[in-house]
Amino acid sequence: MSEEAPAGLDKLREDIDRIDRELHQLLRERAAVVRRIGLAKRTASGERAAFIRPGREAELMRGRIGDHDGALPAASVARIWREILSGACQMQAPFGVALYSPERSISHWDLVRNHFGSLTPIRLCASAQRVLQEVGQQNTIGVLPWPDHEEAQPWWPNLASEDARAVNIVSALPFYESATGRFESRRLMAVATYPPEPSSDDVSYMIVDTHPELSRTRLGALLNQAGLKGGVMATYGREGLMKQLLELDGFIGRQDERLGRLVGGSDGAITRAAVIGASARPLGVLDTE
Repeated sequence: MSEEAPAGLDKLREDIDRIDRELHQLLRERAAVVRRIGLAKRTASGERAAFIRPGREAELMRGRIGDHDGALPAASVARIWREILSGACQMQAPFGVALYSPERSISHWDLVRNHFGSLTPIRLCASAQRVLQEVGQQNTIGVLPWPDHEEAQPWWPNLASEDARAVNIVSALPFYESATGRFESRRLMAVATYPPEPSSDDVSYMIVDTHPELSRTRLGALLNQAGLKGGVMATYGREGLMKQLLELDGFIGRQDERLGRLVGGSDGAITRAAVIGASARPLGVLDTE
C-alpha cells in the first residue's frame, strides 16, 4: 500500500463524521417543525387531530424510494424513513398498537415494529375482538390478520357500522418488504378510529350483504355497472345472509354515491353496501435486482 492510503482513509472518515453531524442537525430541525405542527393541530381543532396520516406517509415513502439511487439498499432507506415518521407521530400524540397474532408469530411482531417504530408499545391480544376493544381507547391502532374465507368468526363484519367513531381499515402491512429480509409470507391489516385518507394509489374495502345465491360473476357485473372495480376477499354466511368483503380499486368514501347505485341496481340481490376503510397500495418487495 502507498504511504498516502492512511491519510486518504482519515479524510474519508472525517467526511463521514461531518455528514453524520449534518444529518443529526437536520433531524433536530425536522423534529422542531413536527412539534410546531402538533401544537398547530391542537390549536386549530381544540383537541388532538388524527395522530397518523397514512395517505401522506405513503406519498412521502413513495417519493423517497422513487428518488433513491446509489449503493444503499432501498429497503434500508424505507426502514429509516418509517422510523422517522413513527417517531414524529409519537411526538405529536403518543400511541400504541394492539396486535392479534393467533400463531404468536415473531414475524408479525417484527412487521408491526418495522412499520410503527421501535419506540411504539405493542400489546398482544388474545382475540380479534379484544383488539377492536383496545382500538376504542384513545390513540390505539389495532393490527389484525389478513381476512380469508376459512375464518369461523371473522373480525371484519364488526366494522360495518354507521357510527361516526367507527373503526376503519387504514393500512395494509407490510407497506414494503426486503427481498433478503423476510422468511415467511405475512399480510396484516391496521385498523383505527381515525378515518383513512387518500393517496395517489389506493385500495378500498367494502362489505356487501347479499343473497346467498348471488354468484361471483353477477356480483362483478353489478360492481362494473355501478362504476366500481374489484373482487371478493372473504365471505361469511349466517342465517340466510351472506356478507362479502370486497377489495376495490381507488379511494372510496363512506358516502360515495356509487354505493347507492350498487344496491339500487341489484334487484334485491344486494341489500346493503358499507365502506369500511382504505389503504395505500404497498410498494411491494424492494431491491429485487
